[in-house]
Amino acid sequence: MFYVKESGIKPEEIEGIAIAIGPGSYSGLRAGLATAKTLTQTLNLPLMGVSTLEAIAFNLVDMEGTMAVLLDARADEYNFALFGAAEGKLKRLTNDLVLKSELILERLAMITGEIWLVGNINRIKKYEEINKENIHFAEEIHSHPYGVNIARLGLIKMQAGVVEDPLTLIPHYSYKAHFREFK
Repeated sequence: MFYVKESGIKPEEIEGIAIAIGPGSYSGLRAGLATAKTLTQTLNLPLMGVSTLEAIAFNLVDMEGTMAVLLDARADEYNFALFGAAEGKLKRLTNDLVLKSELILERLAMITGEIWLVGNINRIKKYEEINKENIHFAEEIHSHPYGVNIARLGLIKMQAGVVEDPLTLIPHYSYKAHFREFK
C-alpha cells in the first residue's frame, strides 16, 4: 500500500485520505481521485479534496502577505487564486479561477502590501506592470503541489470537520475535456 509499509505506519493508523482535485492533468486527476475514493471506502476513512493551487500556496505559508498562484491553462490564460498568509496560516481570498494575464495584472494592481507570485510565473514576469517593489517571485522549488502539503491541508480540513462525499467528489479541471467520436 504505497509507502505505508516503509513508513512504519499500519493501515489502521491512517486517519484519512487527502487528494489533490485540480486543476491539473486530466488523466492524473481522474486516476488519483479514483484511487483515493477506493481507499477511503475500503478502509472506511474520511476523504478531503485539496486544490492544487492551495497546495502550492501552502509552500509559502510562513511568508507574510498575499500569495498569487498561477498555473498554465491555455494560450495566455492561467489557473489563478489568491491566498493571504499571516502567522503561519493560509486564508483563501478567491476561488480557483481561469483568467487571462491582463485580468491577473489588474487584480494584482489592486493589492497593497507584499505579493508573492508562485507557480508557472515565467511568462507573466515579462509584463512591465509586474515589476513593482511589493511584488516578489518565489523560487522554482516552491512552485509545486507537494504531497506533504496536500496531506497537511487535508488534516486541517479534517480537524475542522470538513470531509468530502466520495460519491460526489469530482476533479476540478480548467476546461472540460473534448472527446472525439470514433467511427
